[in-house]
Amino acid sequence: MKTLFSHLLMLLASTGFGYADSMDFYSLPPSGNEAALSLNGPWKFKYVTGQDAGPDEAFVNPTHDVSNWHEIKVPGHWELQGFATPRYAGDLADGLGLYRRTFKVAAPKPGERRYLRFEGALFGYVVWLNGKKLGEWNSGFNPATFDVTDALIPGDNVLAVRISTRSRGWDFDTMDCWSISGIYREVALYTLPATHLLDHVVRTELRPDGTAHVDLTVRASDKAELSATLVDPEGKAAGSCNISLGSDGQGRGSMVVANPRLWNAENPSLYRLKMELKVDAKVSQQLEQKVGLRQVTIQAGVLMLNGRPIKLRGVDHHEMWPEEGRVATEERLRKDLTLMRQANINFIRTSHYPPHPKLLDLADEMGFYVDCEVPFIHGREHLKDPAFQEDLYRRAKATVSRDKNHASIIFWSLGNENPVNPLGLNAGKFVKELDPTRPITFPTMGSHFRTNWEKFPAYVDLYSPHYPSGSTISDYAAKLERPIVATEYAHMRGISRGGKGLQDAWDAMYANPRAAGGAVWKFQDQGLLREAKDPATVTNGDLMVWLDEHRYYDTNGYFGVDGIVYSDRTPQVDYWWLRKVYSPIQIEAAPSLVAEANGGFKVVTENRHDFRSLAGHVLRWTLRRNQTALDSGDLRLTVQAKAKETLLIPAKVPAQAGDDVYALELRCLNPEGQSIYERSLRIDTGCDLSHRSSVVQKSLPETTSALIVDAAAIVVRNDRWSLRVDRQTGEVALTDAQGATLFSAAGPHTGRKLLITELGKRREGEAKYWSGELLKSPKDLRTSAEKTKDGYLLKVAGTYARPGHPDQGIAGEYEFAIRPSGAIKVAYHFLPVNAQDNLVETGFTLATPATQTEFRWLGMGPYANYPGKDRHAEYGLHHLGRDDLYFPGQRRGTELALLTSATGEGLLLAADGQTVSVEHRGAINLLTHVSEGGKNSKSKAKDEDKDEGVDNKSDFKASSLKSVSGHFVLVPLGKEWPAPLRSWFGAPGRQAETLHPFLRSYDQ
Repeated sequence: MKTLFSHLLMLLASTGFGYADSMDFYSLPPSGNEAALSLNGPWKFKYVTGQDAGPDEAFVNPTHDVSNWHEIKVPGHWELQGFATPRYAGDLADGLGLYRRTFKVAAPKPGERRYLRFEGALFGYVVWLNGKKLGEWNSGFNPATFDVTDALIPGDNVLAVRISTRSRGWDFDTMDCWSISGIYREVALYTLPATHLLDHVVRTELRPDGTAHVDLTVRASDKAELSATLVDPEGKAAGSCNISLGSDGQGRGSMVVANPRLWNAENPSLYRLKMELKVDAKVSQQLEQKVGLRQVTIQAGVLMLNGRPIKLRGVDHHEMWPEEGRVATEERLRKDLTLMRQANINFIRTSHYPPHPKLLDLADEMGFYVDCEVPFIHGREHLKDPAFQEDLYRRAKATVSRDKNHASIIFWSLGNENPVNPLGLNAGKFVKELDPTRPITFPTMGSHFRTNWEKFPAYVDLYSPHYPSGSTISDYAAKLERPIVATEYAHMRGISRGGKGLQDAWDAMYANPRAAGGAVWKFQDQGLLREAKDPATVTNGDLMVWLDEHRYYDTNGYFGVDGIVYSDRTPQVDYWWLRKVYSPIQIEAAPSLVAEANGGFKVVTENRHDFRSLAGHVLRWTLRRNQTALDSGDLRLTVQAKAKETLLIPAKVPAQAGDDVYALELRCLNPEGQSIYERSLRIDTGCDLSHRSSVVQKSLPETTSALIVDAAAIVVRNDRWSLRVDRQTGEVALTDAQGATLFSAAGPHTGRKLLITELGKRREGEAKYWSGELLKSPKDLRTSAEKTKDGYLLKVAGTYARPGHPDQGIAGEYEFAIRPSGAIKVAYHFLPVNAQDNLVETGFTLATPATQTEFRWLGMGPYANYPGKDRHAEYGLHHLGRDDLYFPGQRRGTELALLTSATGEGLLLAADGQTVSVEHRGAINLLTHVSEGGKNSKSKAKDEDKDEGVDNKSDFKASSLKSVSGHFVLVPLGKEWPAPLRSWFGAPGRQAETLHPFLRSYDQ
């Protein structure tokens, strides 16, 4: 059996990776200024089911007639251009794609070489030019280059490419994502001089004297002289060297840079490396590349950059866009990275393959750390076959060779969630020998890592367990002696409504030096734009995002809805959550601020940057009373990296604060004036959380109510509203004086619409979880009404069955206490009856008409927030429209919640600082007082001990339910609101600006 060393010699000496006439990958540096002919655009194309093209196998012959073939756009995918149906993961259709293109070239100058470059094509392919086979390539996410000098002819040339979805190792390039085929990255023909650069390697070593030693290794096609100059970010020469290349074309030189501007994600300083190749004193070739001076090290199990520990606030990123799949453009990539930067992300794992080269250029420029991944994902059975060792080496070399000079790449990862195996480890050792300046790691399934971490050899520098809980991260950090990067954690499938995936895990990462950080799975939903004549025919259509009645983003149901942004990059609530958790500036303050003795309010500002101080940053504060800004100002921030400072905000609340709502709004602005972190803090003016409810009730004029009781119904009526209880069904409804519905039903609440995470892959959650957003039709119904000393008391009692499970349920009663002011105090108390399985939410729900479009509240917002998922929520007066993307969900710490029509009619629910939830269901809204909204942040996540609880869930055991109990106050509202409400929320009639990008979407 060949030794690893013999493999390395063979690969390093080879220029063909074992494929006839194909070249060493890096022969064409992508930043070169050589003349290039783009071969993008329309090609002739034929799709063949299976692997037999029949007579069209002769398409490689230029005389073969393809005039009747269709055209296909390159770059592009044949599935997205109507030739086949997109398939997901390993369910890749067996087929061939036959491509033909004719192009013209002039005769070459003496000695010139011509090279054909494919940046990426899925899956394996064979290339012919003018009927001559150039070679083949079987790694769809790595580029390939072919020397076509001898095959080209002046004038018309015919290029033929045969792509197979059953090429050798094709399943290495499939993953939990869409498997779509074709030439999806650029194709170009390059012309180079006879003597040209083949490769160059730039490496930086930081010296104790503060200088940077820059080593440059060069390989050219022949003997030559090379001069290199390093130009600093200001355009000044920072170093130079001259290198004589021997007959083998190889040489090495170095430069010493004094006072270097070191690259890091916070200060991405880039130098320009200008190289000039000369033969016989004549310039043969010039090349320029941007490089960053930095050094990655590990000290005492801590990941370091430029001698400092760093924290990786990351996401996993697929190259996938709805309209064109994996076709990446600079515009698309820049948009993605800009969204990441605005979310305080500084780390990208290129899951699960090397990205488009432009992404790395942008990461260098904009400042992102990158884990660049060697692609072997599925196809795990091949990892037991030694015959595939060479395939892994080829993929590893192609990845490292192309991307090794990017400052942004701080480590390499190999494969994804493969078991520890000799073939993979050999490939890792090979990568380490190709590039000893960067760490390597193997992203590992959490359960496998737990029992196999000791099998990773010493040359595997980092550990990468997937989906660890916060407690697991702390345990590993104490036990393991290498840095830990969770290359996947906090799975964002659907819209999470609780759980511990992000906040607890990130807290543990930040607190433990050996936990360098991680990448949240993942950045965007994996949706392809599809059309359907009848939406009902779309499998799992309710798990998709619909733009209108026919167009939708197909995410393969359950599997592809795992982003913090939707497929079109509209931010989800989870995006705003991650932004606050990841913020490099944090503000610590009491939940309710109390003024200092000498005035003002103290807050603590923490700088979590790894390198930069907050010099140039500003803390902008605003003292707000109700809807009005009373005072504001800016404080300059100066705190150093990894330090805190206490600030006194010179805001003064008037001596007579009264019943008004006071909040201190804080915004941290970077030197460019962009807000990167915000807080809105409640100011304690002596009002408890029930005070404003009392103020509203006291402001209501008294009204005379009448009680009407007969066998059919109990009715309480006054000049403002009428409340009716049906004594046969127990149904309750409230109408205003004109007969318009304020709520059409009310009752106990033992469930909500299940989220995708709760439904499960096969909707198995439908049987596991309680439904019952609003329970009706109680057994043993009992209704009563009585006059009290200050009004009337109506009661409805009975046993409400769990839907679909008549032997389970809750039993008890709810009551409406009508007060002289017209306010209604609602209290409910139910006990579980044989309760089994799991619950996601309990409480008491009112069904209100869809005309109640305006949701205003005083509490935490504007985004839905839950136990364990609340750092994106801030205190204040909030307003959202019913159709707003961010409308549904719980709002914690709610004092007052108003759900009204545009003109003001509706309901005020006074919750005294408790939790209120809103949802929309067709023609109704569901307004819920939540008594139990999911596990709290200290409870244990599902399967946490196994590190397989990848999704944020908020369920709890029905057997743990003590009761469904609570109380709140309802105030029916007309067009004229009570004066206190107008002073806090403003007058009715103003409609909220609405973000409504979709007709409907999952988890909404």
